[in-house]
Amino acid sequence: MKHTLKNKFVLTLTLLLLSVCAHAQTPNNDRKFLDDTRKSYSLLSRQGLEGMKASVFPNWTVLLKEVGPKERPAALRLANRLRFSMEVDSKGGIHVNHQIIGPKPNKATLNALDNMAKGVDLSITSFLMSWTPFMLTYLIPENLDQFVLQDLDSQRVLTFKQGEVEVTVAIAKDFEIKELRTPQGAIKPLLTKNKDGFVLTGYEGDNEDPVVGKVKIKAKIVSVPTQGMLLPSTVLLNGSAGATPINFEMRITNYVLKRRA
Repeated sequence: MKHTLKNKFVLTLTLLLLSVCAHAQTPNNDRKFLDDTRKSYSLLSRQGLEGMKASVFPNWTVLLKEVGPKERPAALRLANRLRFSMEVDSKGGIHVNHQIIGPKPNKATLNALDNMAKGVDLSITSFLMSWTPFMLTYLIPENLDQFVLQDLDSQRVLTFKQGEVEVTVAIAKDFEIKELRTPQGAIKPLLTKNKDGFVLTGYEGDNEDPVVGKVKIKAKIVSVPTQGMLLPSTVLLNGSAGATPINFEMRITNYVLKRRA
């Protein structure tokens, strides 16, 4: 009887120790998985890029295709007076600007140009907000103190807070991110892999905007080697914002890169 009790005690103690060890090892294993995920992406900041500036040229023929044939030439002449630029840094800062070239416009012309420019500014900013975490800065913050990592059949699901916003990231076992979700909506990246890691080639977004309502977007990104870095050269956005169709195309060129010394 004593021998049996002793065996039960040893078995219980062993199971308890194994349980404690398993719990002690899990955070380290989880952190390694997150580190490996970060390292699996071709982040330009890891390649020495600290920031960049570029010119952006919208395809006005695409943007103004709904304008009637009689009004289109005047609309194109007006649109061609706009010049756009973007600036992004390795901390996630995004700045999109536009300027008007040529003679000083009258009030009516200025209002028309401003309305054109606002839509383009928003489209460029929206693209950069999706592109930057995957390709320049990070999607999963470094030194993430509090998080939950669930292990499902084919993927792992990471949950953490970015400020006051809860973020959920679905990650496949090969570290490919399948979906990023916040209370505002979700984005599904389209990724390809090269020698430096995963590269963003497009995405599908679905979110709720308090002003326009449901926003659905599909993006295609064509990137080319530029000054030793793989940078976007052409971006196509299609979808809808509420009842308004989105059909936007832009070319990005004249890059000025800031590299780490």
